[in-house]
Amino acid sequence: MRKRFVLAFAFAALAAAQMPPGQPTQSLKGVVRLNKAPVSNSVLAVKLPRPVERKLTNGAKLIVVESHRVPTITFRMTIPSGDLRDPEGLPGVATATAALIQLGTKTRSAKDIADAVADLGATVSINAGSENGFVTVTALTENFDAALAILTDELLNPSFPQDELEKWKTRTRANIEQSKSQPGSLANERLMKVLYPGDARHFTRPTVEALAKITREDLLAHYKKYYVPSGEWAGIAGDITPQQAVAKLDKALGEWKGGPVERVALPLPAPIAEKKVYLIPRPNSVQTMLFVANLAIDRTNPDYIACTVLNQVLGAGPSSRLFRNIREDKGYTYGIGSFFSASHTLNYFGANTSVRTEVTEQALAEMLKEFGDIRDNAVPAGELDDAKSAIVSSFVLGLESSGSVLGRWMTQREYGFPEDYWDTYAAKVAAVTADDIQRVAKKYIPLGNVQIIAVGDASKIGELLKKFGPVEEAPPDGN
Repeated sequence: MRKRFVLAFAFAALAAAQMPPGQPTQSLKGVVRLNKAPVSNSVLAVKLPRPVERKLTNGAKLIVVESHRVPTITFRMTIPSGDLRDPEGLPGVATATAALIQLGTKTRSAKDIADAVADLGATVSINAGSENGFVTVTALTENFDAALAILTDELLNPSFPQDELEKWKTRTRANIEQSKSQPGSLANERLMKVLYPGDARHFTRPTVEALAKITREDLLAHYKKYYVPSGEWAGIAGDITPQQAVAKLDKALGEWKGGPVERVALPLPAPIAEKKVYLIPRPNSVQTMLFVANLAIDRTNPDYIACTVLNQVLGAGPSSRLFRNIREDKGYTYGIGSFFSASHTLNYFGANTSVRTEVTEQALAEMLKEFGDIRDNAVPAGELDDAKSAIVSSFVLGLESSGSVLGRWMTQREYGFPEDYWDTYAAKVAAVTADDIQRVAKKYIPLGNVQIIAVGDASKIGELLKKFGPVEEAPPDGN
């Protein structure tokens, strides 16, 4: 349900994070890393292609990024349908609506839609995020009109077939039951309950109870209220001119109107003051899933860029401190990472890993040691330069794609950043100093107030976790 985009990377990377018991690990000390990306001063003067802004007849604001290098077109649009708009007590309505709207229209069955999209070699998708929903069409230039017509049919003529709703419920119920045995899902659920108690942010998926209550009428009500352009931003990029873009979109979506709908407004809490450990029992588990977190910053915070560099040093990728220490040097895990989840409604820092049960204490101690070190000691110049080079290189490489450029501009519009935000981004990253890193580390990397989520064999890790703070045993069934 809730799309925890920043956490998702960690679950995929850590799915096999437990080292097989008894398997020797090979130290990589002394290995020379050659993954430094060369960055010249000219890269810091990058200037994004400027979009053209138009307004569609349905009230949507459109940005067009024209690029004829590749014969493809991508259209994206935000709609005010997200998990945080689910009715009280019915988590899952937004997700169900997004799924069912693609499974039948007044003239097409789910199979008809799937076959038509496949024949075009296109992507046509509708998804519910946390705050908003997203519609996307990507196709070859010659197939774009036909792919857009399928999206239009879904948006304007959905049938919400009852049989497809029952199938969706069956699949979702199976996924819920399966997630109860997945340490990453259990840890994520508890983390959201700890950070955002009492509001819709703590639901990470539908509940079994809510699933039984969701009706076709609930989906229709959600569709009528939130599946509207509502003056939200839309963007189109690729092999198309602004004139062509407006003509195509007005023809396809001109009759699709509605809104405005107010933005979801939820408070961004301050960091939790007291350290605490939450233990989710998983009997006979041979590994422990660890999440270490606290509330931090939102996307518009002026410290965001410094925090991006901080995170690169601490836990982003195989050159980071957490990876080099806990994966390469100690051999406790196959993967570990840290992240800032920052949006209009989410504002937390976290790090996670999965380790062998017998090294739970050592791994957790090493994670917190790295937290303390980056707070207390200045990052050496070479390490800081490498981190900034990696961020800038990745940013510049992403600008090769018109779709990525469009994404940057949609983010700029979404958060109201200055028009030159991305033009100056690389230079701002390069300007981050060791003092900046230490300042934001002390401010946002939790230590004395750290929140620890541990999923594992309570009989083996329960006592040792008490060394890290007061322990509360949490039920394993989450939501």
